[in-house]
Amino acid sequence: MGGPSEAEFALDIGKIAKGLDKRTTIMIRNIPNKYTQAMLLQEINVNFLEAFDFFYLPIDFKNRCNVGYAFINFIDFRRIIAFTREFHGQRWRNFNSEKVCAISYARIQGKASMICRFQNSSLMEKDGEYRPLLFYSSGPDRGRPEPFPLGTKQRRIVTPPLAPASCVRDARCMSSLI
Repeated sequence: MGGPSEAEFALDIGKIAKGLDKRTTIMIRNIPNKYTQAMLLQEINVNFLEAFDFFYLPIDFKNRCNVGYAFINFIDFRRIIAFTREFHGQRWRNFNSEKVCAISYARIQGKASMICRFQNSSLMEKDGEYRPLLFYSSGPDRGRPEPFPLGTKQRRIVTPPLAPASCVRDARCMSSLI
C-alpha cells in the first residue's frame, strides 16, 4: 500500500511529444533470458546508436542469464517515442521467442541517479559484460563507452564462514556456504 502505481510508470507518447513528460529512463521488460548484453545492445543500436548514455541488463549470476528486463537512459526524452514505436509490443528478433517487449518508465530516473545507484555496488567488481554501462552524452565521443566513476565508499570485505570439519568433503554442504 502507498507504493507507486503501475500507471505512474506507464509511457504516454502523446505527453512525451507535447513535452509534458520529460523522463528519460525506461525499463524494457520481457527480454528473452538468452540475450546477452552485447546481443541486446546490437539490436538496440541499429536505430538508436548515440541516443542513450546508460544501459544495464541485470544478470542472474547463478544461472548466467539475464533476468528479463533492462534499463536505458535516453539523452533526449523525445527519442523514447521512436524507441517505443519500434520495440513496444513487438516480438524479439533472436531465439524465436514468444516474449513480447513491454516498455515503461523506470523508478530511478536519469544518468546521474543511475550512477549513484550503482557506483558503490559490488556489481561493479564483476566482469564488464555484467556491469551497467555508461556512454558519453555529448561532444565528439557521444555514444562511445564512458568509464564508470569509482565508488565513493569503501566496501567491507566479507569472508565466508569456515565450513564445519564434518562437511568438508560433502559438496552439498559446501555449496550451501557459497
